[in-house]
Amino acid sequence: MVKLAESEPQSKAPLSKSHTLYVRILTAFIALILITVLPIIIYGYNIDSNIMLSMADNLIHRVTESAIEETTNHLIPSSRVVEFSAKIAEVGALPLTYNHRLEEYIVEVLKFFPHTSMFYLGDQQGNYLMAQRLGDGTIATYVVNRKTSPPTAIWKYRNASFRVIKTIRSTKVKYDPRHRPWYEGAQKSGSLYWTDMYIFYHGGKAGITAAYPVTGPNGKFFGVFGMDLDLDEISHFLKNLKIGKSGVAFIFNQTNEIVAYPDLSRLVKEKDGKLRPVHIKELGVASISAAFRKCQEQRKNRCVFETGGIKYIASFQDFPKSFQARWKVGVVVPENDFIGAAKNEMQISLLICLFILIISIALAILISRGISKPIRLLTKETNNIKNFDLDEKISIKSYIREIQLMTNAIAAMKSGLQAFRRYVPAELVRQLISTGEEARLGGQKRELTVFFSDISGFTTIAEGIAPEELMLHLSEYFDELTQILSEQKGTVDKYIGDGIMAFWGAPVPDEDHAFHACNAALNCQERLKDLNRKWISAGKAPLDTRFGISTGETVVGNVGSSERINYTVMGDNVNLASRLEGVNKLYGTHIIVSRPTYAAVSDKFWFRPLDIVAVKGRSEGTVIYELMMRRAGKDEVRIADLCAGFARGFEAYLSRDWAGAIKIFQDLSTKFPDDVPTNIYLSRCQQYLANPPEADWRGIAYLESK
Repeated sequence: MVKLAESEPQSKAPLSKSHTLYVRILTAFIALILITVLPIIIYGYNIDSNIMLSMADNLIHRVTESAIEETTNHLIPSSRVVEFSAKIAEVGALPLTYNHRLEEYIVEVLKFFPHTSMFYLGDQQGNYLMAQRLGDGTIATYVVNRKTSPPTAIWKYRNASFRVIKTIRSTKVKYDPRHRPWYEGAQKSGSLYWTDMYIFYHGGKAGITAAYPVTGPNGKFFGVFGMDLDLDEISHFLKNLKIGKSGVAFIFNQTNEIVAYPDLSRLVKEKDGKLRPVHIKELGVASISAAFRKCQEQRKNRCVFETGGIKYIASFQDFPKSFQARWKVGVVVPENDFIGAAKNEMQISLLICLFILIISIALAILISRGISKPIRLLTKETNNIKNFDLDEKISIKSYIREIQLMTNAIAAMKSGLQAFRRYVPAELVRQLISTGEEARLGGQKRELTVFFSDISGFTTIAEGIAPEELMLHLSEYFDELTQILSEQKGTVDKYIGDGIMAFWGAPVPDEDHAFHACNAALNCQERLKDLNRKWISAGKAPLDTRFGISTGETVVGNVGSSERINYTVMGDNVNLASRLEGVNKLYGTHIIVSRPTYAAVSDKFWFRPLDIVAVKGRSEGTVIYELMMRRAGKDEVRIADLCAGFARGFEAYLSRDWAGAIKIFQDLSTKFPDDVPTNIYLSRCQQYLANPPEADWRGIAYLESK
């Protein structure tokens, strides 16, 4: 602070420990930015990481449940066939002694279960009947008959039509089913029995055997039905599971042998000329070995560990107790697959903050100079006053009110030697405001594309078909269309009578949701042409389907009760899509889309403006478009000519140029005599030419029904 000279000498403050106002302002400005921004960055990184890790846990849980469900669906139905065969044999519906009927039954079972390698029956006398799937897809049967002397064995080989083409007989019989683990296990348990995993003798694949004991007519134990179940399909399923960028799922048994793994080449190991399953520690994958060891050490089903400089998340989950075998599902995924985005976000935030800091320093320099320069000049003037140098006129300009008041005061002092007060300029403080996203109960708003379909004249069709036939017919229709919607990344919401409601963009984000919805509608239309030809030839009624598509802001989320919820969409965009589907019947069209949908994909498909309508439930008019076909498709020149001509006619129609519009639509009607919208507009324009509408007419058609 600067003191003016008084009548008595005053002590001076040491200058060595003081700083200029310029330095203090600049330091404070930078410190405030760092103190404000850095905690926000660190806090945001921690929050993002926690969210990502929570998502990782949810994904791992879903993957584990999917693996358990797929394994159960793969193995249980086949094992039930073994039990079913034993039961029907016990009641006499299936012969227990070898004959052609029993052999054909075993062959048929093997035909209908492609993931099974063998199906067989062994009895207490050592007789054995087996059907085996060969490498080329054909089936061979093997019969051991110990009732003859000596015992005989017969091989029968079948062609692709399952007819016997070769038979080999032998009296050298070594195989005895009574001493096999599957036979002994089923006999001892008295119920469904699964063997431990082993390597099949034929084919070298890993699998298990499901066996069930058979009781003879006398109520005594007769033998065992068995089925070899191939586990390769489970490995194929795990290979297709998406777990982050590089995560892996696998299944192992109670002896820690690998049951299923995405890489089939790692599942079998040869030792002393024999094949055996691979132990989890022998798999040759460092992350899996480290995960298994770490979770065993911690005695936990979930652990986080580091190996090779990479941090991983591991999870080991038991199969449910209802499952026949004591298996576990393991999931190992790099942590960076989930929080890598948060790290990248923090790095980007740091770069942004550095840029802001540089800009802020430059601004702080300018502001500090703007403040300190006039103060230095004021200091000089006070020294002049101290030295009674009062002749020089003060010329200090500043936009800071306090400095200007001080300048005025000093000027007044110099002119009148009056008392004055000195003002210390205040600091200018700025803070960064952080923003957050508010959680919305029940759902969130997203831009989605919503799709509705409906069968034209379905009530009439239903009245002429028996209920059973109708359900089968409609089920085939739903199955075909649903498959197309799924292939195009759509989420089927529900079936409404004979209609389908679907949407794109949730739960998985889809930047091209409008494109996929339009493409799905065209694919459905093309598939229905083939289906209708097939149905007509089979004497069934063809189904003519209409579609409505709308893109816009939509509420998506879970709705329902405490006992049951439904992931669905709602809002004005959903209502509009539903209304557009119904509008088709007024114009004889099949696919109508809203203006936002058209705007999003107009460069990928051929559209024509259909009308400006105010559908029921909406007061304002909106332009609707008919989706005609894909660009660069078959018959494109003809459709492009129709769309271009119709657009010109529609523009003339809106401009009240009835005569010009009539001329255009008449030309189009000649080229496209069956085009319903063209004939509708031709009729409209002729009516308006004869009886023009009111002056405030804007071309809006108000629709009172769906």
